[in-house]
Amino acid sequence: MVQAERVLRFSHSEASATQVARDQPVGPIPVLFLVTNFNRGGAEKILSRLAAGLQRDKYAPQVAALQGRSLVIAGDLRRTGVPAHDLEMRWKGDIRILGRLARLLQQERIQILVTFLFHPTLLGRLVGWFTGVPIRISSERTMAFNGHGRRLLNRWTVPLASHVVAVSERVAAHATRQFRIPQDRLSVIPNGVNLQHFHPANRVQSALGPVIGCTARLHPENDHATLLQAFAQVSNHRSDARLLLLGSGRAEAQLRALAERLGISASVCFEGEQGDVAPWLARMDLYVQPSIAAGMSNSVLEAMAAGLPVVATAVGGTADLVLDGQTGLLVKPGDPVALGDALLTLLADPPLASRLGRAGRARVETHFGEERMIQQVEALLDRLVERHLCLTFEPSAGWVPC
Repeated sequence: MVQAERVLRFSHSEASATQVARDQPVGPIPVLFLVTNFNRGGAEKILSRLAAGLQRDKYAPQVAALQGRSLVIAGDLRRTGVPAHDLEMRWKGDIRILGRLARLLQQERIQILVTFLFHPTLLGRLVGWFTGVPIRISSERTMAFNGHGRRLLNRWTVPLASHVVAVSERVAAHATRQFRIPQDRLSVIPNGVNLQHFHPANRVQSALGPVIGCTARLHPENDHATLLQAFAQVSNHRSDARLLLLGSGRAEAQLRALAERLGISASVCFEGEQGDVAPWLARMDLYVQPSIAAGMSNSVLEAMAAGLPVVATAVGGTADLVLDGQTGLLVKPGDPVALGDALLTLLADPPLASRLGRAGRARVETHFGEERMIQQVEALLDRLVERHLCLTFEPSAGWVPC
C-alpha cells in the first residue's frame, strides 16, 4: 500500500519532465492500450489489430491487461512485436493495481493511454491523470451498462479523458446523453475487419442441409436462449437445418439444457471458442446474431465480410452495419417468433439470401475495412499529439516541434 501511494504521488510537473524535448526530432511515441484481460473477445481483437497496425516509425504500441487469464491475445501481440503486460489484478477490489499501472506508465514513459471496457477505462482515467499521461483516450463500445453506479462513475471520470472514441453513431449519441461528453472531445471510429482473411471465396457448401451459425460468446447479453427457441421453430419446417454455435461462456450449461428441453439438441452443435472463425463461417449458409445489447459486433462484421446473409436484432450499432432488407434482416430483440420467421424467410428464398450476402460484403468493403479503421485511429492520434504535445510528424525526420 505504501508503495502504491508513493507511485501515485508522481506529480504533473514530474510527468512533464518525461515529455520529449521540443528542440529536436524524437522517436516513436509510446502508446499503451489497456484492456480487462487477454481473452479472445471482440474488444481484445480490435485492440490487438490496432496495436499491431500502427506505423512503428510514429508510434511504439504496448498492451496491458488488468488480468492476464488465458493470455491468448498476449501471444498474438508478441508475435507481431507488441509488448504485452499482465498487471495481475486478483479481484475487483485489488487496489494494488493502482500502483502497478502507475509504475508501468512511468517506466515506459507512456504519452498516450487508450482504454477499452469499463474497469480499464475507470482505472486508466484516474491513474493516467494522476501520473500525468498527456493524452488519455477512452473507447465507448456498448450501450449496455449494468447499474446506475457504473453510469455515474463513467460520467464523473469523463473530464479526466482527453478524448472519447465511440464505435458507432448510435453509441456516440448514447454516450453523449449518458456521460455528457463534449462534442469536441468525441469521435466515431467504427470497428474494422480484415477483408483478405474474411472473404466469400472461403465458403464451402454443405450437402447435409442448411447451416445457421453464430460466433458470439455464450453470454446472457447475446441471448442465445432466444436463438434456440427460434431454431426450434425453424426445425419444425426444416428438419434438416443445423445450428452451429461457436464461442464459450458462463451460459453454456443452461443453453445445452434448453436445447435438450426443446428437443433440438441433436441439431445444435456447441463447438466452443475458436482461434480463427473464418473456416467455420465458410461452413454456414446463414449467420444470426440474437443480442439484446451491442456496440458494433465484430461477429456480424466478419460474417458480412464472408458474404453471409445476416439476420440480427436491431440493437446498438448493429443497425449501422445491417441495413434491413438491403444487407440483411433486422428483428426486435427477445422475440423468438420474429427471429425464426426471418431465418425461414431466407432459407425459403436462396436468391434473396445470396443478394443480401453480396450487398453485405460490399458494405463492409466500403465502410468497415481494417485498414480504414487503423487509418482513422492513427489520424486521431496525430491530431491529439499535435494538440497536446505540440509535435507533428515528418516522414524524413520523425516527430518534430510544431
